[in-house]
Amino acid sequence: MTKYILLLIGIISSTLLNAQEADNNLQGYFMTQSKESLYPYFAFDGNGKVDIAGYGKGDYFVKNDSVVVFPDKDIFIFKISKNRLAGTSTWVKNTKWDLKKDSIAENNRKDDAWAKKNAQLLYEYYRKTRAKSNDLEKLFDENAMLNYTKTIDDLCTKGLAKACMEKFGLMVMNDIGGMNAVLTNKTQKPKQNSEIIKLGQKIIKLGEIEGHTVLGSYYYSLGDKTKATKEWQTATEKGSTKAGLVQFEAEMNDAAK
Repeated sequence: MTKYILLLIGIISSTLLNAQEADNNLQGYFMTQSKESLYPYFAFDGNGKVDIAGYGKGDYFVKNDSVVVFPDKDIFIFKISKNRLAGTSTWVKNTKWDLKKDSIAENNRKDDAWAKKNAQLLYEYYRKTRAKSNDLEKLFDENAMLNYTKTIDDLCTKGLAKACMEKFGLMVMNDIGGMNAVLTNKTQKPKQNSEIIKLGQKIIKLGEIEGHTVLGSYYYSLGDKTKATKEWQTATEKGSTKAGLVQFEAEMNDAAK
């Protein structure tokens, strides 16, 4: 059970950019000719979500000539010029992706004001939590963790789904004994927390399909496999690749018992 709690936490666990407001209207299919890259393509939907080479979808924003992408872990930073993305950060550095103008790339932008607000909140998240530090530093620095917690709580209140996902993970972690319990493998069995469930439902209402994934994992950690399966299947039906993998691993875990 602890394994799935940690998985849940994991799912939800550079240069400062100025002048132009952040946006997420970049849309199109960018492909690399490099045979060595782990990421042959990035497909931006014009609404803040990017398909990362079929591995899953991440969030992104564009500010000035920089494109910042948030996969599950780490962060990808690109410079964009003349329909070309040039990687500048770890995992994408020294590789270029070119826009394929004849490709069919989904454009999901429906509410321009909402999309811009989300991009600006994501930029604020980046500036306050990622630009000058990393996740490991937060785990072992009490003040940094306190500031981080306040930041994501504020951004979640403002409506940033990514911040709510991370808040969800922190709430689950606190319920099982906190970071020290996780690091020492002395986690407590979780008890149903209505506030965590409400937060999961809020994430879903904000349009984040992985809200179903993390809520399903939470139900699984409580022993409610019926609700867990329902949430995972809903996420999969909405396009999540992550939910199917989580469900498959849960089923393998059950079969091994």
